[in-house]
Amino acid sequence: HETRQAGITIRDGIGHLSGNGGGLDSAELKEIWDQFTQAEFLDDLDIATAAADTNGASDLPRTAGQRRWDALLKIFRTAAGAPADGKTPEPVLNLIMDVTTFEDVLTRDWNLLPQTEDRLFGRVPLQHRRSETSSGVLVDPQHALRAAIGGWVRRVVIDGAGNIIDYGRRRRLFTGAARDAVMLHSPRCTWIGCDTTSSYCNADHTVDWQHGGPTATTNGGPLCPRHDRKKNGGYKLRRDPNGTWHTYRPDGTEIGPAASA
Repeated sequence: HETRQAGITIRDGIGHLSGNGGGLDSAELKEIWDQFTQAEFLDDLDIATAAADTNGASDLPRTAGQRRWDALLKIFRTAAGAPADGKTPEPVLNLIMDVTTFEDVLTRDWNLLPQTEDRLFGRVPLQHRRSETSSGVLVDPQHALRAAIGGWVRRVVIDGAGNIIDYGRRRRLFTGAARDAVMLHSPRCTWIGCDTTSSYCNADHTVDWQHGGPTATTNGGPLCPRHDRKKNGGYKLRRDPNGTWHTYRPDGTEIGPAASA
């Protein structure tokens, strides 16, 4: 981005960090920062759990803001300690795009597909159009495709029902990519009304394994630990042909209005 900039100033012993950049760069930065922040949270949780066992105290030792600052410092220290000839890491950012948007960019903007209305996979309804990261950060489709071709991020192309039809770096299908694909079905927990981002969720069998549910990307979705446990109490989730998730009580009644992924 032409206006990108960053800086840090130190006044009266306090550091002030500021900056701005392009949407894709910012999304990747946020994803990395969030992962380091989650690690700091887990450290605090271990400390609080140990304290609770000892004297009954259970407060986390740092605030959320303090953990984010400490995570940022750890990112810089980790980078400074890495060898100059170190290997490029695997992509940490997944870009999800529906097939209509994908084909539109290739056809209209890049002239890589013939100008035709004969779609490879059919047209995706407007309400299901997506060009975003797995945590829901919107990304310009052209920037997304450039990044995917460059290999720094992983592209995930979906059809109108949200089924994954193209998954970048296919060799990963044999090394855990099936779980990654399941987590990309929704940027949030699929339980009705839950806003927990998918990066903090489990890869859940929609139809449980013990009930005959296959371990397949079409039978899975992100579910936060709390609702994963609750689902084991007889609740059920279902994803309809339009890609909308539904949550049902043990008696079969649906909880609230359906929420689209």
